[in-house]
Amino acid sequence: MRLESISKAFETDSSRVIALKEVSLHVAPGEIFGIIGLSGAGKSTLVRCINMLEVPDQGKVYVDGTEISALGSRELREVRKKIGMIFQHFNLLSSRTVLENVIFPLEIAKLPKPERARRGEKLLELVGLEDKKDAYPSQLSGGQKQRVGIARALANDPKVLLCDEPTSSLDPQTTRSILRLLDTINKNLGLTIILITHEMEAIRQICDKVAVIEDGKVVESGRVIDVFISPDHETTKAMIRGSSHIDAPDWAIEILEASAKASDRQVVRLSFVGESAGRPVISSIARDFGVDINILTAQIDHMKSVPFGVMLVELSGNSGGIEKSIDYLRRLGVSVDVIDDISDFVTKENGGANL
Repeated sequence: MRLESISKAFETDSSRVIALKEVSLHVAPGEIFGIIGLSGAGKSTLVRCINMLEVPDQGKVYVDGTEISALGSRELREVRKKIGMIFQHFNLLSSRTVLENVIFPLEIAKLPKPERARRGEKLLELVGLEDKKDAYPSQLSGGQKQRVGIARALANDPKVLLCDEPTSSLDPQTTRSILRLLDTINKNLGLTIILITHEMEAIRQICDKVAVIEDGKVVESGRVIDVFISPDHETTKAMIRGSSHIDAPDWAIEILEASAKASDRQVVRLSFVGESAGRPVISSIARDFGVDINILTAQIDHMKSVPFGVMLVELSGNSGGIEKSIDYLRRLGVSVDVIDDISDFVTKENGGANL
C-alpha cells in the first residue's frame, strides 16, 4: 500500500482546517504499520483517505498495486471489499447475533447462505468466539465485541486491515489480548495491517514500522526499534517518555550533575538491540578496562520478538579506560550516547531525567 502526497482540508463556517499536509507512506505487503499521533493530529482523516471514505484534495492512494484514488464509484466498491476495517467503538448491529454481524458483509456481497454461515463460523473460531455465535452484542464484553468486529472485517478475505484506535476503549489486559490477536492474524494470514493509535505501547508490541503524525504531517517514520532507540522529533521523544515510565530518580540526577564536572567520570546512555541485549558487556568492561560502573536506571524488554534495553550508567576511572570502554561497546553494536550537557537530559516538566 502506498500514499503519495496526500492532502486534505475541511471548510467550516469560519475557517479552513487543514487535516493532512502532503503525507507520503509506503507499507510493505504483510507488514504491521503503526500510525501514531495525539488527538487532532490527522490520524482518523488519514485512515479514511486510505479507503476513500474521505476523498483527498490532492495525492494518490495505491492498494495492492491499484490507484484507488482514480477509480469510479462502482470500481471503488469492489476494491473496498479487499480493505477491512475495525473501529474504536465496534459499530456492531445490536439487533443481530454475533454470527449475523460477522456475515453481514457477505450478505451484501450476495454470497450463498450456506457459504456465509460456513465462513462466519470459521472466522469466529479464528477470533476465539465460536461459543458466542448466537449471543447478541449487549451480552458481550468490550474485548469480545472487538473480536466480533475483527472477524467481520475479515469476512471478505481482505488484503489490508485498517484498525482505527481498536484498543483505546479497552482495559490494559484486554488491549494486550486484542493486539496479540492482530499479531497472530498478521502471521497466519499474511495480512497487511495498518494500526492507527495514540498509544505508543501498542506500537511497541506489534508494529514493524511506525509513522508519527503531528498537525497533519509525518514528522518521523522508520522501523519501530530504530524510532524507539533513537527518536529524532520532540513529539516522538515525548510519546516514548510517556510510555516508558523509567524516569531517573533525584539521586541519579545528582550523580549526573556531579559527573558532568568531573574528568574521571562519564555518564552514558546505552541502547541494546537484538543479540547485544543478551551479552554481559557491563561485566566485560569492568574486568577488561578497569572501569567502575554505576547503573543509574535501566529497562530491558522486547519489541515484538526483538530484545532491547536502555540503560543509563556512570563510568568511573581514568579517561583512557573510559574511552576504550565506549569504543568497545560500540564495536559490539551497542548504541552509546555520551551525556555531556545535563540540561539536555533533564525533563523540565517534572524535574526528572528520562532515558
